[in-house]
Amino acid sequence: MKKNITAIITLANLVAMSCAHAEGMCKAHEAETFTCEMQKSFSSLCESKDVGTLSCRSAVANKVNFEISESRARKGKVFYFSSTPYSGGGEAHIRFSRAGYTYYLYDKSVKTDEGPTFSAGIVVYMGATKISDQVCGIRCLDTPGSV
Repeated sequence: MKKNITAIITLANLVAMSCAHAEGMCKAHEAETFTCEMQKSFSSLCESKDVGTLSCRSAVANKVNFEISESRARKGKVFYFSSTPYSGGGEAHIRFSRAGYTYYLYDKSVKTDEGPTFSAGIVVYMGATKISDQVCGIRCLDTPGSV
């Protein structure tokens, strides 16, 4: 459980740095860890405030069409955290699998000559084949007039 909390804090810090945010799918008793707004859908990774379990939900037109959660009934770990440091930045990943598909939530910061660039998204594999690579829309909460 302590590794989950450390991973969540690290990912949350990277998400905050990149300003990737949308109105998420987290419930009142959950904290939003990652939300990705795409052209027609959005997805959220949420942490239960009381027991620290994670849930990932995806929705189209505000209707949940996908959900996976850690729970007491589920055997084994569901979500896996990894990170890659870059000079002047880094990349964080949360990975999980369901029904033959592997999902990667990512958030990265890269130093460039023009300043840092930020991106976040969701990559989906079916077996070893990449079938989707969706980039999140970026909305900074602290910036007036941001979309």
